[in-house]
Amino acid sequence: MYQLALYGKGGIGKSTMAANISVALAKKGKRVMQVGCDPKHDSTRLLLEGRAQPTVLEYVRSTPLGKRKLEDLIMEGTDGVLCTEAGGPEPGIGCAGRGILTTFDTLKKLGADKLDVDMKIYDVLGDVVCGGFAVPLRGEYADGIILVTSGEFMAMYAANNIMKGLGNFDTGSPRLIGIILNSRGVEGEEETVRRFAAATGTEVIAVMPRDRLFAEAEGRGHTVRELFPDSRISSEIDSIAQRIIDVSEGKCQCVYPHPLDDDQLSDLAAGREIRPGKDCGEQRTTCDGCTGCRRTSIKDTRIMMSCAAYGALAAYMKLTDFAVVLHGPESCLYFMDTSRSKAVLELYDRDLFETVPTHNIRCTMMDDAVSIFGGTKYLEKALRDTIDDGFNRIAVVTTCMPGIIGDDCISVIDRIMKENPGVEIQYVPADGDITGEYTDGFMLATSNIVQMIDTDVKPEKDLINLIGTSFFDLHSKKHMEELDSMLDRFGIRVNCRFIDETDSERIRNFCRGSIDIMLNDTANNRELYDMISQRTGRELFMQTIPVGLYDYENWLDRIGSITGKTREAEEEIRRAEKEYDDFIAAHRHRFDGKRIILVSRISSNIDWLIDLLLDLGADLVKVACQTSGRKNGVNVVSRHADIITQNYESEDLKEDIRTLRPDLIISDVNRPSEDVRFARVGKVGLGLRPTLDYVEYLENIIRLPNDEGWKKGGII
Repeated sequence: MYQLALYGKGGIGKSTMAANISVALAKKGKRVMQVGCDPKHDSTRLLLEGRAQPTVLEYVRSTPLGKRKLEDLIMEGTDGVLCTEAGGPEPGIGCAGRGILTTFDTLKKLGADKLDVDMKIYDVLGDVVCGGFAVPLRGEYADGIILVTSGEFMAMYAANNIMKGLGNFDTGSPRLIGIILNSRGVEGEEETVRRFAAATGTEVIAVMPRDRLFAEAEGRGHTVRELFPDSRISSEIDSIAQRIIDVSEGKCQCVYPHPLDDDQLSDLAAGREIRPGKDCGEQRTTCDGCTGCRRTSIKDTRIMMSCAAYGALAAYMKLTDFAVVLHGPESCLYFMDTSRSKAVLELYDRDLFETVPTHNIRCTMMDDAVSIFGGTKYLEKALRDTIDDGFNRIAVVTTCMPGIIGDDCISVIDRIMKENPGVEIQYVPADGDITGEYTDGFMLATSNIVQMIDTDVKPEKDLINLIGTSFFDLHSKKHMEELDSMLDRFGIRVNCRFIDETDSERIRNFCRGSIDIMLNDTANNRELYDMISQRTGRELFMQTIPVGLYDYENWLDRIGSITGKTREAEEEIRRAEKEYDDFIAAHRHRFDGKRIILVSRISSNIDWLIDLLLDLGADLVKVACQTSGRKNGVNVVSRHADIITQNYESEDLKEDIRTLRPDLIISDVNRPSEDVRFARVGKVGLGLRPTLDYVEYLENIIRLPNDEGWKKGGII
C-alpha cells in the first residue's frame, strides 16, 4: 500500500484536490481510501454525493470501547473509494491535533491497516504546524507528500512551514512529490509559485485553472473528475494520479525540499530574486529516522521529583476544611494521593494532631477523549458533586492536560460561584509541571491562602505563629514536647502553624499571633513569609526556631527580652553551654583533623552542622549547595555563606572526591558511587539535644569499617 499526504493552507482547495485525485486513481484501477484530517470534516463530501459522514472523534466520544467497529467509520464513495473523517473538537475547546493522533490510533486498533487498498490519501490541514497535525508526515503514514498552494503569500508560507515539518520527520528517503498550484487568478501567480518551487528544490506538478466547473460539480455533490471527465481539469488530475502511481512504482523520484528562511520569503513576497539560503552548499546527511540521534544532551539535568500540581494539592490538603478538585487524569490523582496519604497517616498515627485525618480530594478523571473535546464539563460536574457533599471551601488545581489544551477553568468556577453564594472556590493554574516543580506549586497555592488572613484581627502577646513550607522538624512527639518546653518557659503558645495541618479559621485568625517565627531560615520560607508580609504588613521575628547551640542562645536571649523573662533565658543559656562543652570535649578525638565534604540543597539549613564540625576540630575541605535548575539565581541563606560554594554540580563532587580525598561525605543529595564514607543529613529537630544525637551518628559512620561485608559475601 502506498500512502500519500496532501497538505496546504486552509481553504486552498486540498479537499477538492484530494477527492478528485482519489477518483482519478480509482479509475486507473487502484483501490483507494481517503482519510480527512481536518476539523471541518468535509474532505470526503464530494465522494459521498454531498453527504457528510460521522467522524471518528464523534464515534469515539459516543461509543463504548467494546462496541466500536470499523465498518461504522468507513463509507464507500465514488468508484469504490473508502472514506473516513477524523473530525475535531468544538471550536475553542480541546486539542484538534490530539484528535488526529486519536483518530489514527482508533483506526489502527479497529483494523484499518488491514483493508485491501492500494492507495491511502490523507487530506491534512496545513496552517497549524503542531505535532498532532504533523502526524501524517511521519514515515509510517506518508510515503509521499504533495503540497497544494496558490500564488498568495500566506499559502506559500504555509507550504514552506510544511516543508520544515517534513524535515523533522526524516525517514532517510526523500518524500516530497511536488506542488499543485490551485490558481486564484492572481496576476503573475504561476510564475511566483514556480519561483518558490525552484527555490525550495521541488517542482510544480500541475496547474489547476480557476474554473466554474469546480463550483458546478461541488454544487451537485460530486467531483469534476467524475462529472466532466473530458475537461482540462480532469486531464490535470489524471496527470497527478499518474505521477503518484509512477512514484509508488519507483519510476519517478521524490526530492528533499529546502525550505526558505525569513529573508528568502521576503524576497519571494517582494518579487525580488531569491537570495541563496544560509545553509547553501552544505552537504545533506541522512539517518535512519530514529529520534535518539537528534536528541540534545543537557549536562547534569536533574529529574524533577514532583510537579507544581502536587505542590499546590499538598498545600491545600493541609487545610482540613478544604476540598481539593484535581483537574486531570486519574493517574495523577493516584500518585499524588498515595504519596501524601502514606506520610500524613503516619503522622496522625503518632498522635501529633488533635483532629482526625481528612481525605477531601476529588478528581475530574480526564482521559484521552477529554484532551480532544475539552474537560470543562468534567470540572463543572466535579465541582457540583463536591458542593453537594457539603463543602463550601474548594480549591481547583490543574494538571498538565488542561494546561496544554487550554481549558477555560475560570469561566466554570465563576459560574458555579454565582450559582452557589457562600461557596468559595480558589483556583491554582499549576498545569502539572508547566509552572514548575513542587515548591512552585506550593507557593502558587499559598499566594491564594494568605488572602484568607483577616488583617483586622488584633494580636495577643502570649501567642506566636510558626512559618514553614515543611514542618518535618516538629513531626515527632519528642520534638513537639521540646518545642512546648521551650515556649512554656516564657509563657507563650502557638496560634497558627502556617502551613501545617490546620483549618481556615486558624488561617483567618493568623494576626492573633504577636510574633511570627520561621521554623528554619531557608529561601523557601523567606519567600513564604514575603507573601504574608505583603498581605499583613507584619515584620518577621529575625531568629528562627533554633537548631544547635548558637542559634539556641540567640533565640533565648531575644525571646527573653521580648517577654521580659531575661533571668529564665540566662539560666537556660548557662545550662545549654555546659552540656555542649562537655559533649565537645568527649567527642572531639573522633573528628579532629578529619577531612569532610558537606553538600546540601539550597533549601536546607546546615549552619548548626557547620558550627558543630568546626568546634569538633574537623577540616571542612568543601561546603557546597546544589540549586534546582528551576531556582537559578537564588542565593543560600547562611551565616557561613563565605565558605559555601553555590551552584554545585554532581560532576564537581566527583572531582572533589578525587582531588580532596575526604574521610567523610555528609549530604542530603545523592549518595556518591565512589568508595568513601557517607552520612545522610536531613532535618534533625530543634534545640540543642537533637544536634548532639546526630554527631553520635556521624561518629559511628567514622568508627565503623567502610567496606560492608555483606556486599562481598563476608561475615556480618
